[in-house]
Amino acid sequence: MGKQPSAWITTQQKKRWLLMILLLLSLSTLMAFLIRSTFDSCSNGSINNVGNFIREGQEEEKGGTHHQVNHNDEAPTPNPLDFMKSKLVLLVSHELSLSGGPLLLMELAFLLREVGADVVWVTNQKQTESDDIIYSLEHKMLNRGVQVFSAKGQEAIDTALKADLVVLNTAVAGKWLDAVLKEHVADVLPKVLWWIHEMRGHYFKLEYVKHLPLVGGAMIDSHTTANYWKNRTRERLG
Repeated sequence: MGKQPSAWITTQQKKRWLLMILLLLSLSTLMAFLIRSTFDSCSNGSINNVGNFIREGQEEEKGGTHHQVNHNDEAPTPNPLDFMKSKLVLLVSHELSLSGGPLLLMELAFLLREVGADVVWVTNQKQTESDDIIYSLEHKMLNRGVQVFSAKGQEAIDTALKADLVVLNTAVAGKWLDAVLKEHVADVLPKVLWWIHEMRGHYFKLEYVKHLPLVGGAMIDSHTTANYWKNRTRERLG
C-alpha cells in the first residue's frame, strides 16, 4: 500500500516540472522576439548613447563627484530553471540545422546546462554523409557540456528511460518514439514534453498524433494552432 502514494507524489512532481518548463519556454520565445525588436529599434542610437555616457563620466571626474555602488549588497536574481539542477534531460530533435526549431532547442539545452542539468541531444533524421553545419553545431553543444548521442542507439533508449524529462521538438520528432523506444514507449510518455511548431495538414498523420493525448505535456506555439491540433487529433483518433 506504501508504493501507491509514493508513485502519486512522483507523478505530481514530474507534472510540476513539465508545467515549469512549459512556462519558461513560452517566456523565452517571447523574450527572443522582444529582444530582437528592441535591438532593431535601439541600434541606431547606441553609438550616441555610449558617447554621452563617456562624456558624463569625464565631467563627473572633473567635478570630483564619485558615485560608488557596492555590488555585494545586491541580492543575486534566482534563475527560474534552478529546480532543474542535476536533472537528466533528453532533447530529441527531428534534424540538426540552422532552422528555427533546432536552434530554439539548442538554446534550451544551453539554458539547462547553465543551471547544472545533465543534457543529452539526439537527432532523429541525421544525414549519413558529413555535413559542415551539423559538425559545427554538434561541437558547439559538446563545448557547452551537452552530450550528443545517436538517436537510434541503445544509449538513447537507456537515457530516455532514466531521464527526468524528455523533450520532443516538432511534430515530426514523434516518429522517434515507436521507431526507437518500441516496447518502452509507455514508460517514457508520462515524462515527455512535446514542443510542436507545425500547423500544416500533412503533419496530422496517425503516427504523429496517436501518442499526443498520453504525453506529460505539450507546448504549441499559439492558441489557434493548439486548437487546430486538438480538433485534428480527435478526428484522427476517432
